[in-house]
Order: sequence, then structure tokens, then C-alpha cells
Amino acid sequence: MYKFTFIDLFAGIGGFHLAMHSLGGECVFASELDANARKTYKHNFKKISPKLFENGNFNDDIRNIIPEEIPDFDVLCAGFPCQPFSQAGYKRGFSDNHKSERGNLFFNIVDIIEAKRPKAFFLENVRGIVSHDNGKTFKVIRNILEEELGYSFYYKVVKASEYGLPQLRPRAFMIGFRDEGIMRGFEFPPKIPLKFNMSDVWEGDCSREIGFTIRVGGRGSKINDRRNWDAYLVNGEIRQLSPKEAIKMQGFPSDFEFPVAKTQAMKQLGNSVAVDAIKTCAKSLLAHMKTLLFKETTMSKKNKGGFGIKSYLGSKPTLLNASGNTNFIYKAVGVSAQDIDSINNISTRTKLKDRIKAIHDLGGNLVFEKAEKEILEYNLKAVDSVMPEIISAMLYEFFVNRTSSIKQNIANIHKEGRLNKNINYGDLAALEIKIKNLLISVLLGFFPGKKWDGNLESNGTIVVKENGEQVGFHIIDMASLKEYLFENIKFDTPSMSRHRYGSLFVENGGTVFFKLNLQLRF
Repeated sequence: MYKFTFIDLFAGIGGFHLAMHSLGGECVFASELDANARKTYKHNFKKISPKLFENGNFNDDIRNIIPEEIPDFDVLCAGFPCQPFSQAGYKRGFSDNHKSERGNLFFNIVDIIEAKRPKAFFLENVRGIVSHDNGKTFKVIRNILEEELGYSFYYKVVKASEYGLPQLRPRAFMIGFRDEGIMRGFEFPPKIPLKFNMSDVWEGDCSREIGFTIRVGGRGSKINDRRNWDAYLVNGEIRQLSPKEAIKMQGFPSDFEFPVAKTQAMKQLGNSVAVDAIKTCAKSLLAHMKTLLFKETTMSKKNKGGFGIKSYLGSKPTLLNASGNTNFIYKAVGVSAQDIDSINNISTRTKLKDRIKAIHDLGGNLVFEKAEKEILEYNLKAVDSVMPEIISAMLYEFFVNRTSSIKQNIANIHKEGRLNKNINYGDLAALEIKIKNLLISVLLGFFPGKKWDGNLESNGTIVVKENGEQVGFHIIDMASLKEYLFENIKFDTPSMSRHRYGSLFVENGGTVFFKLNLQLRF
């Protein structure tokens, strides 16, 4: 067995976990939102992977994850939500914001890969993801993994029946590797015969050798209905699929237990992966991974005692890079869930500004709720207790009025009285001091994805100008450095889809929200 570590995202009841553990893998982190699925997962894996549940690494909502805090691992496994791309769903894809942000959750995977740089990934989804939106969705996924993150990318639409299990279940498998270079050449394993058929599953004479794809909804259709998937003709009688048969069809062991109601067990099995198909392809993934020479990627972001460098050669440098850690959430007051599609479908050149205008035209308004990630909120408040509210107002000013200059932006929101009138922010001079302290802290101190201890990690910065001339700012001349940042830092517009902002979404039983993202550039 090849010893390796993996994480299990959108874990469901643990199909990936079973497959990877059987190949020598240790699960060091898992995430699953559904409470009933979490119950089944923990019930079956608390003995297999006890450390997973002892050290707090069994997470619920993936959107609350700080990627940098996940333990290091070799392989990322994720059967991310398929409903946005499924024939059985609404096929809204990345724009599916009607029940939380399930269509956008692929980008949480991207954030984790970007932060942790695992050796490989193994993603699973419905086959409809390949053709969704005329292939545009799949192109986005592939381009981000290949072009932005630098991983290789292989995919294949496979059926569970091609890897031993008597079930159709066509799924898109996506596998990729870091540092593959000239060693490119991964191949999905060849098909293998069925290990058993549906007669073996039913322990009787079944009219089908290979079963239907197990689904989440639509149980109880007539056997001749084209939508039927759980009625079978066995020994001349019509029988309905139960968890006992579905467990076998999905490749779970016979002693796998469901501490939930039968209806929940069937739903969980319908949402799961086919274990044998995952395991067979994972064997090939691990074999290829063993042949690759992986470069060391761990680089300390700290520069304690030294100097940071910001260069204008090429594109202008960023002070604060956009990520899923830098989103700010606003409540869309006066907007209903019925307005989501009409506003989110606005795709003009200035679509974010136009979407906010459309919210206003409906009589709505955006009211700051919080920074999406608690660590960013903590770090901002460590600089000043009212900093989250200040930045939220400045972001609004930037995206609505395109006031990118930090200096001009703070002057505008003060002049127009756009800050929360229930909070004492002080006069304009006091606001400028607060912003200067934030800018210097970002430059020399905290990162959005790591809890800040208040210490500055470098002694200054060197700025390389466009003509190659260099200017050094040392910590002993802090006033000059603060003034330089205040005069030269601007708000920037990062990718809306990549960083999951600029669209309305529903949360908390019907409340509509909107996000803006913070990126600062020289």
C-alpha cells in the first residue's frame, strides 16, 4: 500500500473516504454540510479515522473554511454539488444562488488547491457538467485548474458498470497533478467486467443485468414510466429498491450502517459516489503520482526582519490579493428571491455596477452585514474596531461610483455621510489615520487568511518603479511609508466568478444577500 493523506470535501456519507482509505490513505480533513449525512459519516468512520473527529477537522460549511488552516495533504477529493449541472435539477450552473451558493462552491475547492498546493486532485460530478452552457462551464473549470493553478487536467465520463458495479451512473471524473511537467501521461484505467449483476443484488432472477442510476428524488414511479429508477421485476414480481440493494449497487460494504431514517438513507446513497469506480481510478492516480518528482512548494509568507518588494515592472503589484477570504456580505434589503434571476442575468460590460443599480431601481438597498470570513473581520478590528464598517462603505463607493483612489474614496464617503450614523468614526483626519494604519498593517503585518497577532513581519519595503529605479521605505520612517501607501493604493476589480461576489444569493431561509470583494493595488 502507498501511504498518503487526503481530504474529503462535499463528503456525503464517505464514498471517497472508503475508496482512498482502502488504498492506504489517511483522511486528515473532511467537510459536509448536510446534518444527516454528517451523522452517517461519523457513525461509520469514527473507528477508521478517529483523529478526524478528535481534532476538529470534520467541518460542516465549506464556505467557512480558512484554506491555510487545513492540515497539509497529498490528494484533494471532492464530489462537489451536482444539482446545478444535473439534468434532474435546474441546470443553472455557477449562477445557482436560489438555495445558498451551491453553484459557486467549485471555487472554494480552487481556493484550497491554491493555498495548500496538493500533489493531486480527484473531482467528481454529473456528466452534464461537461456540456453545461455549451461547454463554457467546463472550460472555466479546466482553465482555472490548468492555467491559473498550474495543474494538469484529465477527465473522462465513466459509468459505474465499467468498473465492476451493476449500475449505470455516468459521472465526469476529473484528475490532475502538480509538477507533472514532461511526465505527463496519466491514463484512466481500462474497463473491468461486472463483479456481480442485479440478480445477485436482489438474490433472485432480475430482468436487468445492470441497474438504473440511483437518484435522490422521484421514487415510486411505475415500472414502465420513463422516469422509473427504483422499480425492478424480480422473480416475476415488481419490487422497489431499498437501502439494502442500493448499498451493494454503490459498492459500500454490507456492514455500512445508516443511523437515520430509510428515506434519508436512500437520499444519501443517491448523492454518493460509486465506491468501486472511485477506487479503481484512484489506483491509477496514485500509481502515476508515485512516478512524479514533486517540487517543494512551501514558502513562508513571512519576511521577518527583512524587506518586502513591490515591483511596477510588468503589471502593477497588489497590496492585498483578492480571494474567497476578502468578501464582504451585504443584506439586500427590499429585494426578494424572485428578483435573483433578473438581476444576476445582467451581463453588461459594467454588470456589477448595473446590478447594484437594478437593486436600487427595485427600491432595494445594500446594508453591510459582515466580512464573510471571521479571520478577516478579526484582523480588521485588530487595526481598528470600526474598520469593517469603513471598508464596507469604501467598497460600495468604489463599485458604484468607481472611486478607486483610497484617498479620494474616504474623502467622498465622509463628505456624503455614507458611514453608519450610529457609529462615531471621528472627522476626516481621524478616518485617514485609521486607513493609513490599515494599509501599513496589510503591507507589513496580516494576511486575510491568517489570524494576526498584531506584529509587523518586516522592516519596510522596496518599491521598484517602472523605469527600474528603486525606492526604499524603512520602518524608522513609518510616516513616509504610510503617506506613500495612502497616496498610491487603489481599489481594484478582481474576477467576479473566481471570487464569488457580485451576485444575489439566498441564505437563512429566504434572506437575500450580495457580496463585494476587496482587492488593493498600487
